[in-house]
Amino acid sequence: MTSSKTAALLIGVASLCLSGCDKIAASSDKNQSSAAAGTAAASTQLDAYISAHNRLIGTFGFYEKAAKYREADVAHASTDGQFLVDAGWIDKGIDELKQARALAGAPADLNAAADALIASMTKVQKHLAELAPYYTSKAYMDDNLARGRKEDAQMLAEIDAADADLKRFSDLIDRESVKRDTAVLEKLKAEGKVLDYNRRLAMFHANALISRFTTAKAPDAALFQRADADLAIIEPAIAAARAEASKAGEKEPPELHFLSSMLGSYRSFKKDHRPFNAEMMLGSYNHAVEAANW
Repeated sequence: MTSSKTAALLIGVASLCLSGCDKIAASSDKNQSSAAAGTAAASTQLDAYISAHNRLIGTFGFYEKAAKYREADVAHASTDGQFLVDAGWIDKGIDELKQARALAGAPADLNAAADALIASMTKVQKHLAELAPYYTSKAYMDDNLARGRKEDAQMLAEIDAADADLKRFSDLIDRESVKRDTAVLEKLKAEGKVLDYNRRLAMFHANALISRFTTAKAPDAALFQRADADLAIIEPAIAAARAEASKAGEKEPPELHFLSSMLGSYRSFKKDHRPFNAEMMLGSYNHAVEAANW
């Protein structure tokens, strides 16, 4: 887990069935009603952006297909090499991103980042799709990779540009999600909704913990100290949510099991720095997101 190209799902405020905690009640005051409508619209578009982001980085998405192309090392490859070149499901992510962009309410810089990402990601998708038949049919054996080498520098440049735009887009989504989730947490705490508050608190800091490693070039002592601070909040929040669910006679929230597994893998990774444990940690977090959204 030493690269920003490790895929981690983001969680939206609509998750966890928080009893409409992010929905602003109607007000008789026109200004308050307008502000509430604006907040709801921004939240809806942000959730749509998060979903599109997760589609782009998910199975058969951009990171997977970009990695396969880079690994092919076309510039230095021979016709005996392995070429797993295709566009996967990048088009599905682009379509979802366009649908999200058609909504309104998000900050201007986030919308601008979405526009840039749509443009650069479309170039990557189109070029990979055009190259796919050349590689899958092994036509490169007829021209000794001449076309592949001719287009390689452009393909890599397009991938790098989309990579940078996706990083910018992800960072802005993170910024807006933190702002929104912080407000949600404050509201839940003020209303005394202990179960929902602790579920959200655990997921909020799980996202933060995972993000620390998916954006770091290499783990160091300072990084683990920050992650330990997240763990110190996540674990008591899990316990409090479980206790409150039991007290209310409700089933344990499904994501809590996966969050506990995530913490176990984190502790193993902290001890041995093995990539396997980092991947297990990420997998458990992604399962927690999926369970919370079920």
